[in-house]
Amino acid sequence: MAQEEITLVLPDSAGPKYRMFGVSGAAFVRSARSGDGAARETRRDFADPAAAVIALRREVGKAMRAGFVRLGGAEDPVVLEFMPPGKTSSRALDLHPDGRTVLIAYDGAIRLVDVATGVRRTVHAVHAAERLTGIDTALFDATGSAVVYTVGGSTRRLDLGTLHEEPLADYRQFENALFDPHTVRPAWDAARGRLVVFDADDRVRVLDAAGAPICEVSTRSSTTECRGAALSPSGRLLAVWRVGRGLVYGHRDASADPTNEVEVWDVDAGRPVARVPLEWEIGDLGFDPSETLLLVNRGRVHGPFAISIDTGEPAWHLADPHHPNGWATCYAWAYSPDGRRIAVGGHRTSALRVYDADPRERGAVALPGHDEQRVRRLVFSADGTLLATGGDFGRVFVRRV
Repeated sequence: MAQEEITLVLPDSAGPKYRMFGVSGAAFVRSARSGDGAARETRRDFADPAAAVIALRREVGKAMRAGFVRLGGAEDPVVLEFMPPGKTSSRALDLHPDGRTVLIAYDGAIRLVDVATGVRRTVHAVHAAERLTGIDTALFDATGSAVVYTVGGSTRRLDLGTLHEEPLADYRQFENALFDPHTVRPAWDAARGRLVVFDADDRVRVLDAAGAPICEVSTRSSTTECRGAALSPSGRLLAVWRVGRGLVYGHRDASADPTNEVEVWDVDAGRPVARVPLEWEIGDLGFDPSETLLLVNRGRVHGPFAISIDTGEPAWHLADPHHPNGWATCYAWAYSPDGRRIAVGGHRTSALRVYDADPRERGAVALPGHDEQRVRRLVFSADGTLLATGGDFGRVFVRRV
């Protein structure tokens, strides 16, 4: 009896093609069939079962990069699993609010993937001259009828019905702004009603869903620069991370400006309401559901770490599940729409964990599947029942949670 079996399907061919991979003892078994045709099976014996499992992982990865997908059954927590070709990151990833479509950008093109069937289609490709830069961010709007995406310092809105696109913001690094396009990324509030973007002259701007400006913050300075910004779940608050220019990967030039803080702005009033000092380089920046705490990654790889906006004091952090006195590994995190769960993306055996309620009081549910990559993107469906995840080497999962 097979110890492990995986069935993949190529859904967008003239007729479906199937690949079945299995491990039985130290044997790796592979079979293929088209439609209702007979299966063609091959078998390879290895010296030990571990080698057979390695062969299975390798062959599954090759098939997925060729377009095959895994579709989960009714009892399977994984609804869809797929990979883009090549060693492509799947950080430019989003899930339609209704959970039926995955948005992913790679090779300079934006693609939509049907969650139920795995069928993918290309809806837009950037000009050849921009493909080396790549698409860093791709986000659905609240209705799923448009996509906000970035190429270099340009943020654009693409209408999926007409394929008409319009610019929302545009800067050129070191020419008219200091923003790093690989670090600062547009982001919505929880309802996708307000969007934070980065524009020329070092301006952080908040736009409404139609692209009209609501608030603008200038971060231009001779000694500091902006490394990131985020909206609170309601869109009421804006967090802007400012650092002295000598802070590079956690190390500071002794002659540099010592600034390292998050400014919190009232979006509607257009004024700062708090300044929260930081001790180290951070990664993801955001708010907790109560909007009283900032959440950040410590040193970009640990956390998340919660800090009181009012006092600047630490509130809580997640501990390493294997070393309680250490910090959890964290490359990304996301709250569920109702704020009752937080998903944390890590690496290897702690690649993906979902915490219920207050993470200080409840243990985590570990979700397998991302063992070989860092999870750098997590997004819930609007009803909180599905979670899409992506990481360094491109493997994408849509899971029931």
